[in-house]
Order: sequence, then structure tokens, then C-alpha cells
Amino acid sequence: MTSSRDTLWNILTIIFLLGIVCAIGAVLVIFINPNVAINPLPPPTQPVALVLPTATPTPLNKLPPTWTPTLTQPPTSTFTPSPTWTPSTPTPTRTYFVLPTWTPSPTNTPTPVPSYNLNGGAPSWAESSTVNGRGCDWLGVGGQVLDATGNPVNGLTVFLGGKYESKALQLTTTTAAGTPYGDGGFEITIANEPNSTKETLYLQLFSSDGVAVSKQYYFRTYDSCQKNLVLFKFTQEP
Repeated sequence: MTSSRDTLWNILTIIFLLGIVCAIGAVLVIFINPNVAINPLPPPTQPVALVLPTATPTPLNKLPPTWTPTLTQPPTSTFTPSPTWTPSTPTPTRTYFVLPTWTPSPTNTPTPVPSYNLNGGAPSWAESSTVNGRGCDWLGVGGQVLDATGNPVNGLTVFLGGKYESKALQLTTTTAAGTPYGDGGFEITIANEPNSTKETLYLQLFSSDGVAVSKQYYFRTYDSCQKNLVLFKFTQEP
């Protein structure tokens, strides 16, 4: 009984040793060649190596054979002598110059521009209804322009400028005949009701050519129906 058991253990020992040897051999084979079929974890497949085309040199253009220049004999020009120049002796001629007579050009004498002054140096105020028939719903200026002899002057430009209620104001008219202020008169409407201002507006005369013929006369207005017309009377300087 004991002999049979020993035999069994010996067989198992031999089988175990053979298994160890086979395992060691398999490990060595896998170590030497990882891609062997018995490898349970083979390495990933390597990509196919890219094969670049082989560069083929392009032959250079063949140079032509050595160029041998052909000498060409230039044409022979025949020299023709030019005629000999013989200087002539000029005969001096006396020339008389007549200088022009200087005539002075006439000097333009500027035409004096007439100047007009405001009578008394300041305007006056009146109720519009007594002069031009306008009611209390009106505010403006009016007047007359006379020359140095007291005759009315028509055709002058009357300019009203300045600020009214904080707004720039520029109004013009022309002196004419047949006005409520007489010939040479003018009138400019400022607003549709009386209003008080403190010399923010001015009046000035201009010629038909746009030349100023008076200075700027500043005036004030009143919030009153009895003073809603500002009267100006200009007279030319003698």
C-alpha cells in the first residue's frame, strides 16, 4: 500500500516538474519572440512603414557646343573734309534807342461812403397803434432815414441783429416810400406781443452794396403796449 502511494507521488512530482519546465520554456519563447502564437498578450501590430519614392535626378539641359564668334568687318567710311569756315569782319552799325515817355497812371479816388447817425443817439418808444395802426399783439421797430439836406433816402438796407429770448435774430428790410413813417421809412416785426429785453438787439444801416453806413445801435424793449414800437430816425452826416 505504501509502495503504490509513493509511486503516485513520484508521478505527480514528475508531471509538476515537467509543467514547470514547459512554463519556463514558454516564457523564454515569448520573451524571445513576443509575436509567437502561444503569447496570450501579444504586442500591438506595428504600422506599415512608409516607403518614400526614390528621387530620380533630372538631367540638366545639355549646353550647346562652344560658341565661336564670327568676326565681321565693319564698313569703311570715307572721310570727307568739311569746308573751311572763314570769319567775316562785321561792320559796326550805330543804333539809336528812343526811351518811352513815362505817363503816370491816374489814381482811383475812392468814393466816400455816406455815414448816418441816429438822431439824439438813442431811439424813442411809442404805442404802435398811434403810428402804424397795429394793436398790442405786436413788437417791432420802425423809423425813417434822411440825407444831409433832409430828403428821404430809399434803398438802404436796415439790419436788425442780436439775441431775442436767448435765440439769435437776424432780420432785414429796405427803406422805401409810402410807409407809415414817411418816405425813406422802414419797419421790422420782432414778435407778436410786447416783451422786455435789455439791449440784446441792435439796428444798423447798410448800402445797397452791403457796406455798413452806420454803427450798431443797441436798444431795449418793454413789456408794455404803450412802448411796443421802437422808433429810429437816421440823418446823414453833412
